[in-house]
Amino acid sequence: MSNKTLGIVLIVVGVVIVAFMFLTPALHIVISGFGPTSKKFIAIVVVGVVVFVAGLLLSFGKGGKWVTTKKK
Repeated sequence: MSNKTLGIVLIVVGVVIVAFMFLTPALHIVISGFGPTSKKFIAIVVVGVVVFVAGLLLSFGKGGKWVTTKKK
C-alpha cells in the first residue's frame, strides 16, 4: 500500500471519528460516559484529529527523509 493510499484512508477514518463524536449528542444517541464534556469524548476527538493530520501528511507530503529513505 502506498503512502498516498494510506494517507487517504487515514483522512477518511479521522473525519468519521470526529464527525461521529460530534453528531452523537445532536442525534440523541446515548453512549454512557461519552458526554460532550467528558474526558473520553475529548480524548477521542483529539485522536481523530491526530489521525486526520497524519493522513494529510502522508497523502500530501513530498516524501522527505522521514517518510522514505533511499540508498544510492
